[in-house]
Amino acid sequence: MTAKTKNRIQCVAVLAIIALCSGLLLGAFNLLTYVDPFQSTLDGFKKDSGAEGEFTMVVADEPVNYGTGQIVYYAVSDDEVPVHAFLAGGSGGYQGTVQIYVYVRDNKIYKIVIGENSETFLGKLDDANYYENFYDKDLTELSDFNDVDTVSGATLSSTAVRNGVNAVVRYYNEEISKGGKA
Repeated sequence: MTAKTKNRIQCVAVLAIIALCSGLLLGAFNLLTYVDPFQSTLDGFKKDSGAEGEFTMVVADEPVNYGTGQIVYYAVSDDEVPVHAFLAGGSGGYQGTVQIYVYVRDNKIYKIVIGENSETFLGKLDDANYYENFYDKDLTELSDFNDVDTVSGATLSSTAVRNGVNAVVRYYNEEISKGGKA
């Protein structure tokens, strides 16, 4: 074996060892830092909702689309009075879709939490108490919240939130209140 061939074999071996070590380190890092999106969502539902019981995921495979809104995840708690928790998306925002977490108990929305989004005007919705428009109304007596006015200066953001809430209302009435899904 010539010195040149031996040198090439050593270079290939060193590169192979570097690649193997890098792959093992990346794999270990992934194992240590991986966050299961379903479990993360369930944990968020429990924390935000104030539910005592555990949540069971009902919709998790494919989002359920309703035109300008969609249900990404839906889970229900095993509380005596169940909490229905939704991760919904409303399109039409200034920067695209707004993620919202909507919590329903006794057929009424009692909490909305804003999720991931790129909107810059959502603070105006807080200032205008916009979310109060959706609380404590019997969803089974509604088809949507299209009569809720948008917030001046945050028209697109408030429209996106309303679109997400409307998807929740529609899903709730079609699948839950009529004895469909849990």
